Amino acid sequence: MKKVILIAIWLLAVHILLAGPAYRVSFHVKVGDEITNLERFSYFLLPGDTLVLSIADDKLEHYSIFSHNGDLISPLDDQWFYIAPEKKGYYKVLIQKQGSDENMLLQIFVMVPASKIRNGFLNGYRIGNYPNDNYKNKKNYQNPVGFIEVTQENKDVYLSPHFQLKQFLCKQQSDWPKYVVIKPRMLRKLELVLEELNNAGVKANTLFLMSAYRTPYYNKAIGNVKYSRHIYGDAIDIYVDENHDAVMDDLNKDGITSMKDADVVQKIIEQIDSNPDNKELIGGMGKYNKNAVHTYFIHIDTRGYKARW
Repeated sequence: MKKVILIAIWLLAVHILLAGPAYRVSFHVKVGDEITNLERFSYFLLPGDTLVLSIADDKLEHYSIFSHNGDLISPLDDQWFYIAPEKKGYYKVLIQKQGSDENMLLQIFVMVPASKIRNGFLNGYRIGNYPNDNYKNKKNYQNPVGFIEVTQENKDVYLSPHFQLKQFLCKQQSDWPKYVVIKPRMLRKLELVLEELNNAGVKANTLFLMSAYRTPYYNKAIGNVKYSRHIYGDAIDIYVDENHDAVMDDLNKDGITSMKDADVVQKIIEQIDSNPDNKELIGGMGKYNKNAVHTYFIHIDTRGYKARW
């Protein structure tokens, strides 16, 4: 009997190892220009935009797709085509692997077009002015085409398994609704950083996003550089804070909080950016000391090339 129990435990362990983390599925979906196996993922479209979906590592015929709203065009060349609703808001698409209990929830946020900005304001929320030119003509510095509307009703929505919409809001004071820009690629990178930290022995349920999106207005007000990645929605200042005391946790277990704890996070990010499998996620990284206002933290972004400071 004991041997049977041990075999059952071993088989369960093997199953868990093969399946990977509970928040990832066994298949990969290509969502626009992103490929992910996160069980929950978000993508951001303008009204009426068409999003191309496909299974990156299997035949489409082995999967079913269900749409909460928006039009789904019949599969063509092993691809689905999703047409976003004309109304702003967020909508759900479920992709199910047939013959299993595996599902991926894809959340489509229909944005408010940037063309709706008037004199630096969007529906009463101050955006400010984006640069009139692209930094060094790089495509990752193109101004946003739309903004995600954040309300008291949707702010708690999880964009990915461990990160909520409200975590990405700009710090500027305002009434609701608020607006934010988020690049889907950053969701992938945040989840990977969190996963690798846990694999390294750091027990964390999420990362504290000290500063994510910044409006150009707020970015200028705090004296930051004109082309800060924060205004483009793919730069975040992070640290680990499981006890919610606004101080970086003691990650290296030496009994104190110091820059050495930021080094733990920095090392993980360096490993991620150095892995050829993660070339799409490469970006900038900077380590910052504590001061009277904030604790130690790490800046990360997905600008498309390595930058270090």
